[in-house]
Amino acid sequence: MMRRTPMRTEPNLLEVRGLATHFRLQEGLVRAVEAVDLDVRAGETLAIVGESGCGKSITARSILQLVDPPGKVVAGKINYRRADGTVIDLAGLDPKGKAIRELRGREIAMVFQEPMSSLSPVHTIGSQIMESILEHEPVSKAEARDRAIESLREVGIPRPEQRVDAYTFQLSGGMRQRAMIAMALACRPRLLIADEPTTALDVTIQAQILDLFRELQERHRMAVIFITHDLGVVAEVADRVAVMYLGLVVEHCDVDDLFYAPRHPYTAGLLRSMPMVGPRSKQRLATIPGSVPHPYARPHGCPYHPRCDRLLDGRCDNEFPIMIDTATPDGDGGRSVRCLLYSSAESVTEGVGEK
Repeated sequence: MMRRTPMRTEPNLLEVRGLATHFRLQEGLVRAVEAVDLDVRAGETLAIVGESGCGKSITARSILQLVDPPGKVVAGKINYRRADGTVIDLAGLDPKGKAIRELRGREIAMVFQEPMSSLSPVHTIGSQIMESILEHEPVSKAEARDRAIESLREVGIPRPEQRVDAYTFQLSGGMRQRAMIAMALACRPRLLIADEPTTALDVTIQAQILDLFRELQERHRMAVIFITHDLGVVAEVADRVAVMYLGLVVEHCDVDDLFYAPRHPYTAGLLRSMPMVGPRSKQRLATIPGSVPHPYARPHGCPYHPRCDRLLDGRCDNEFPIMIDTATPDGDGGRSVRCLLYSSAESVTEGVGEK
């Protein structure tokens, strides 16, 4: 399949700059997301990848101001460009205010990781989809029901006229996930955030859901932020990729660059740990040594240095790396990495590991 690349001259639909989300607990301060920069263009798919606990889901929830207490967005800007061209900073909106509620579900929608915990077990699928439509669109209940049926049909649910009155426990895992997607797409959002939507599905259903995402994105020219830990899924759906580690974006590049020329040692470690086919399929899988540091005790210097196989003694354990633009002269400037291997002097001695 030929990859569709959005026009580079188009203004960004979403710009995240310096995003920081913290959880202040009795045991200490958890910096779940720190200094995250992201760009999303209209019609493209940005994949966010990394190990469990690296901050992928909190980043997504922060965009929509859905972080549960005691979590709070403490810094940064989340600039969203609306259809009329106006730009609004989502980080500056009241999480319970009218302005953000008008955007949620209508212009920016989210598909959550586990349908059984995100869908109500005591309401029908149709009533939950209708609720979103009635909240944002000036339509009658009959029209909303017709829209709900059409949304279910669009995501490939058979006999949608009957399924619209079904409860979640009457649907299979794949059907529940499709119903979640139908709910998110009911108001035709311009940006869809999908938080590991295929994790709990078997490979056959996963392939169907990924095909569905591509088809719907192409049909509605929708931007997608796709959160996953599966690099195979990244290869299938992504245009660009942001790799996260311990709340930080450590590499940001096009999907082809990620697989053919990874630059951060953590990205290279993730790729080496992927199962292989062919002659190498019988070899033991490579692993990244150690484990993700405790959130209350971030390492001094580069957060990844205790696990890094390319450690620079005296630097990586003392200096906190900043994001370095590593694009080639003929590139589009969209490649960056947070690693001292690509910087001789552009680093700071104070960073998130110091505070």
